[in-house]
Amino acid sequence: MVLLRKSMIGITMAALMSSTAIAQDSNSDGNSSTVTYREDYFREFRPVTLHDMLRSVPGTAALLARADEELTGRRVRGFGSSGDQILINGKRIAGKTNSLGLQLKRIQASTVSHIELIRGTKAGLDVQSEGLIINVVLKESASTSNTVWTAGVAYPEGGGINPLAKVTHTGETGNLKYLFGADGAFEETRKDFADTIYNASDVLAQSNALTSNKDRKKLFLNSNLEYNAENGDIFRLNGQVEFDGDDTIETDNQNLVLAGNTNLVVRDREHRPFHWEIGGDYQHRFEALGLLKTLFVINHGVHDWDTLYQGALNGAALATTSSNFSERDHGEKILRSSLTNTFAQKHTVEVGGEVAVNFVRTTNTNRNAIGEVDPNTRSDIHVEEVRFQAFGSHNWSISPNISLQSSLDAEWSEITQKDNIYAANPDFSRDFFYLKPRWNLRYDVDARNQIRATVERKISQLNFGDFGNSFDVEDNEVDAGNPLLRPEDTWEFSIAYENRFAEDQGSLSIKGFYNAIRDHIAKIGKPDPIANPTNDYQMALKSLPGNIGNAKEYGVEINGSWRLATLELPNAIISGKYILRETEVLDPFLLVNRPIQYKQKHEWLITFQHDLTETGTSYGFNITNKAPMNGIGFRTDVIEHWEKTVEPKASLYVEQKVFGDMKLRFDLKNILKAKNGYQLTKYVGNISNGVVNYNEYRKASEQRVYQLTLQGTF
Repeated sequence: MVLLRKSMIGITMAALMSSTAIAQDSNSDGNSSTVTYREDYFREFRPVTLHDMLRSVPGTAALLARADEELTGRRVRGFGSSGDQILINGKRIAGKTNSLGLQLKRIQASTVSHIELIRGTKAGLDVQSEGLIINVVLKESASTSNTVWTAGVAYPEGGGINPLAKVTHTGETGNLKYLFGADGAFEETRKDFADTIYNASDVLAQSNALTSNKDRKKLFLNSNLEYNAENGDIFRLNGQVEFDGDDTIETDNQNLVLAGNTNLVVRDREHRPFHWEIGGDYQHRFEALGLLKTLFVINHGVHDWDTLYQGALNGAALATTSSNFSERDHGEKILRSSLTNTFAQKHTVEVGGEVAVNFVRTTNTNRNAIGEVDPNTRSDIHVEEVRFQAFGSHNWSISPNISLQSSLDAEWSEITQKDNIYAANPDFSRDFFYLKPRWNLRYDVDARNQIRATVERKISQLNFGDFGNSFDVEDNEVDAGNPLLRPEDTWEFSIAYENRFAEDQGSLSIKGFYNAIRDHIAKIGKPDPIANPTNDYQMALKSLPGNIGNAKEYGVEINGSWRLATLELPNAIISGKYILRETEVLDPFLLVNRPIQYKQKHEWLITFQHDLTETGTSYGFNITNKAPMNGIGFRTDVIEHWEKTVEPKASLYVEQKVFGDMKLRFDLKNILKAKNGYQLTKYVGNISNGVVNYNEYRKASEQRVYQLTLQGTF
């Protein structure tokens, strides 16, 4: 049996190497080092969607994990020259709220011609490279229409059975290609929290047992149209509508140890978001001038949060203690056009412009136990930004193995704020102007080794919600805003080395980076002309977001993937990513150097996938210590020091082909229960005085989710 098993493995490995040699090749096209995976490479894996195809390619795991994060593009400024590193026919999706991960699962494998892994610079792409770009090339025509459907259920521990369904239909009629999709699901999230609070004398004062139950209903409707004219012009149009809503009930059983009382606090929060978006792009090639590309997007979203607080002391009946209603209305309009031309075979130039108009309107109202409005918590803020950008880029193929991409963006913007509540700032505007150069050098040492160096200036997108009052749900208090915020201005420097293993067995890259940040945004003391006329942050008792000066970030990033053929697992791929990051900024309250808030020192990801092509079985897992965006690491505020710890998250899956090409899949998500915690020290008065009020320690976890789905086509 051992001999037979090794013989079968040897035959399988030989077949794979033969298939790889036919279906995968590398080339240097004068502008990039590109590895191409053609249609034959994927045949034995029998993929259904583009997402299935990409996960069987070494080196794609980190970008796929990033794409699977929903709604990643909403905080990016306009389109710009950066963006998603997974492109379709060399182009990004002309949208901001379209989740790239969902798009990859909607595109059917039968429509894909080949996939390119592009390392370094390449002319003609919609985005500038951040190291690796995946370019998916679709077939020019599809023979028949096709429908992919998925149906299943999910069960969170302690919850109920929740249905989910997805359907995508693609087809072609004449010169028109079309896609229509729908994604709907009921979701439950169950979280548990345990808090212990010690007073300034380190005596246990309070312990809390809190549970959070969130029920969500969502439906995403999506469509894509593509028209290929007889003269070669291409027009694409896409749209998405999101119907969403969730209800969260938190029950906090508080044992007031020192006081000898018990207290029940219940928070009931309704969230009703709604988004829609329309985007598109058009391209036309002029014989002499080159390729004209135009993209546009229009989107709009509304969020309503209605929060009710109730309490009961020592077993009494629940009674309303306060309530809050907050609304966020936001939208964006973007138009970007550019002309690209290649001359002398070594030079490609792109010039163009972009205009973007985006706005955010926030309102907030607090009421007390009997429904009276607290006038100090009311706000009605409307912020609008109009931004113009002129840009130009030059790709120079210096030699067959050296290329240089240089670009310069000139950006002008005006931010206008209208405040209908506070007369101090009724209506004012500010202008900003930035020049943003970028240089990227790629040197192919040989067919498998590459060195890349990048220098770039970046300007951050301001969170307009920070301009006015905002409601802190957990603390049940209103946080002040700052209409005078400036964007963060960062110079980024990086150098990377990458080695591609022989016989397409994987790759390893190491990148060092250093970021010099100006106008870093963190908490500053809130001005008080009476109690603190000198605006001394060490005397402030309240805080708000502000620019606190210079900061720096530096470290190393390692990315790797390895096909485990040497371990007799030819169709198994293990991939990893690790970032070691150091940060430093001067704290405005303590006047000491500290880490940048919300920056994690260690970040890593490990994924594994194994395809048993003979039986149609696939299985894999991923484990990561990438914390959520809304809270990691260290934070200092005017009266508190806050440090959060995040433990690894893990998930696994098993897939089996059944009934022909149907796919039965089991997912176990959140195996380690997403454990995290924090230590919070509250101070009496300003933190610089060092007078401790109390210390709070939290342990939190989220329940596992079991999911079973069946996917098919017709």
